[in-house]
Amino acid sequence: MRSVFVSAAFLLFLAFNLSAQYEYTFEDTVAVYEDLFFLNEPLNLTLEFNIKEFKKARRKDDYHRANMTCHVSESFLVSHPVRVRARGEYRRDNCTMPPYWINIRYAGIEADSLRDVRKMKMVTRCKGAASYKDYVLKEYLVYKIYNLLTDISFNVRLVRLTYINTGSKKNTTTEDWGFLIEPEEMMARRLEAKMIKSDKLSLRTVNREMMDLMALFQYMVGHGDYSVTGRHNLKILALKNPPPAGFITVPYDFDYCGLVDAQYAIPGETLGITTVTERYYLGACREKAIHMETIQQLAQYRDEIEDLIMGFEYLDEKVRLGMLTYISSYFKASEKNRFVEAFLDPTCR
Repeated sequence: MRSVFVSAAFLLFLAFNLSAQYEYTFEDTVAVYEDLFFLNEPLNLTLEFNIKEFKKARRKDDYHRANMTCHVSESFLVSHPVRVRARGEYRRDNCTMPPYWINIRYAGIEADSLRDVRKMKMVTRCKGAASYKDYVLKEYLVYKIYNLLTDISFNVRLVRLTYINTGSKKNTTTEDWGFLIEPEEMMARRLEAKMIKSDKLSLRTVNREMMDLMALFQYMVGHGDYSVTGRHNLKILALKNPPPAGFITVPYDFDYCGLVDAQYAIPGETLGITTVTERYYLGACREKAIHMETIQQLAQYRDEIEDLIMGFEYLDEKVRLGMLTYISSYFKASEKNRFVEAFLDPTCR
């Protein structure tokens, strides 16, 4: 079955390019997905499926057949049969278009980087309002900010999406933004690591330096919706080579953070804050000197973080300036003499 899909995709792109000056090869089709999460320019994808049936069955775990076309250029495209399935408990119930899995198990994609990968997460706009488009792009930037701090993080790829709804009489076409999240098995292979599935871990079992950096990053972006115990919005890795002391935490799912400031985001009831834009530190309690080391480490990335935000052309300048103001408020506060005593010590674990 796998070879049949490969041949179908290969014949499709050849037929499309008979008049092209450059004769594309099979290797070109493989290369399309080889560097999927290492390029910054948006990936142009078209997904063709019955969106009406997909939305109707959003609470079920059934996959829906779809066709995915990657538009590499005006004269080069590659298509693959895939399947899509809604994901997320809250989002299935509350989103007009819930985020979804793209299952590529039988798609015939031969890129080595995607070997053994069955499905990928697509993050999409929850509702039709323009602000929800901004939420997607802002959450994408949160992932990219953490990428600046460490390679032990989920890579993401911005996607310019075109939907063709086969469930409408005229095959209605719409365009939107989304982003793909690097599959966890792909990240583990890249880092030569093993995924840890235990839900009984404590802060004492994780690597101190990485935990402190991750916790301060979460505080900076205003994210209090995570925990090591239960692996809530965290993946836990054990690195094989070199083997640092303790497990490594890798955060994800940032739409509830203050930097995104989504309309639907509410802080946890136990935190004692009223909005997600209020910061709340959930890291481990440390001596002030240790906290200061992490604060200074994060401060070294201030220019890169601010440049990343202001250089992101797909958000309006007003939105970028709002994000910059929020990030700057953290850095200004962190420079105060009693920052640790006033903001980290009261809520550390």
